[in-house]
Amino acid sequence: MGKKRTRKTVVSKGQRRNIVAGVKEVRQDRSEGEKAYNKLKAWGKGQNPWITVPGTQTNKRFIKVRANSVWGNPKNRSTGIYSKVTSDD
Repeated sequence: MGKKRTRKTVVSKGQRRNIVAGVKEVRQDRSEGEKAYNKLKAWGKGQNPWITVPGTQTNKRFIKVRANSVWGNPKNRSTGIYSKVTSDD
């Protein structure tokens, strides 16, 4: 009989990079406004991005929630300033 394995999965040795060198700098150079605009565009397309909102509890300053729970369903939004606003009721 063979010898039993002491581990269940293969553990990486961490010898090689897992991302391209310039990706990190590009993501860090984005402003907060640009990030918020991209999330708003994604929500308008029907996607449901994660957004950070102030928390209600004292021990959590900010929490991450889905955009549909804060902004509502993008299909029910109004299309202009003169359009009739619909509700979820």
